[in-house]
Amino acid sequence: GVMNIACQLYDYIEIACMYNLEVSAVLKDGEMKSGKALTTVIDKSSNVPVECIKMLINGTTQKIALNEIAQLHAITDNPHFSTVSF
Repeated sequence: GVMNIACQLYDYIEIACMYNLEVSAVLKDGEMKSGKALTTVIDKSSNVPVECIKMLINGTTQKIALNEIAQLHAITDNPHFSTVSF
């Protein structure tokens, strides 16, 4: 089955993608990724489908697994959220 991502996280990811917000994500291993939120995708390259956010980072698109995100911060000012932790 699909990974059980916190619904709240999913909502914020959807908002970020809908408005193409610049966001920074702090991953559970402490790494930080900053870029523009593009869309959510299901990465099926492994046996288990993984829900990812596709981000434009320094001109390159990267996929980040949602279940690896510990904190999401909106760099773009918006009425929906600034920082959310999971």
